[in-house]
Amino acid sequence: MLKLEPALKRQFHTDGYIVLKGLLSESEIDHFNGELDRIRRLPGYEPDNDPRFNIGHYSFVDHAKDLDPSGFMDRRELLDYSPHLISLIDRAPAFDYLVDLMGPNIMLSMTQAIVRPPSDKFRGYIHTDGGESLRMTRVAAGEQPIAVKIMYMLSDTLEEDSGNLTVFPGSHVMQIPHTDRTMTPYSIGAVQLKAKAGDAVIFTHSLWHGPSKNLSDHSRRLLLYNYCQMWVRSYDSNVPESILQRCSPRQRRLCGDLGYEFRPGSYFYVPVDQEEVISST
Repeated sequence: MLKLEPALKRQFHTDGYIVLKGLLSESEIDHFNGELDRIRRLPGYEPDNDPRFNIGHYSFVDHAKDLDPSGFMDRRELLDYSPHLISLIDRAPAFDYLVDLMGPNIMLSMTQAIVRPPSDKFRGYIHTDGGESLRMTRVAAGEQPIAVKIMYMLSDTLEEDSGNLTVFPGSHVMQIPHTDRTMTPYSIGAVQLKAKAGDAVIFTHSLWHGPSKNLSDHSRRLLLYNYCQMWVRSYDSNVPESILQRCSPRQRRLCGDLGYEFRPGSYFYVPVDQEEVISST
């Protein structure tokens, strides 16, 4: 498997993120954009604004609320829609670099597609991943992260305020009070990342991040694949056998098929062949 260049690895541990250029080809960008247009008309999980639930709850819906291809969409659990979306689970080189950062004892915990249209009303927001349960959890600089996302950009964010992923470099190792809700994409220290369609950003769960406002002439479009250490509970529900049958052995393992009846609390928290399976192609 490929390894990150030492300078990029140091940057990840120092800043909490790295940007990788040109990981998707033009044809792949076109294909995945077409998939997002198709998926929004299909049933799936979208955010639920029911006041009975906490922010971040998703419910099964018949289709996205906005059927315009440029309209807002936040869709979860993507693997059943296309074998090409399954292929991104362990797509090189991003997945190789992920293993170099996290080690082999990992699993896929979430897949997500987001389309955010231009708007003079949306002001952006900042958060860490994992909600209240992981907000205050940090690992020492240079250690293996608990959870990491790969964000594949499907549109350009080359100018500021284009819905850019905005980050606070180094915030992943800072103890920021979990009650602090005053940070915005325009607070001191914020950096709006500029990227082309086809680029990818790898960042850790504890990095303070979020979208800037989008004042451009096009929607920001992206795919997110989230990975965690095996002892962390995944975001999405268990992957059904109908999807696992379309996966390679490594993809099955990443989706939670450990190869035998597994119970946490046994002496080994990972299967004995975990490193072999994750290192295979």
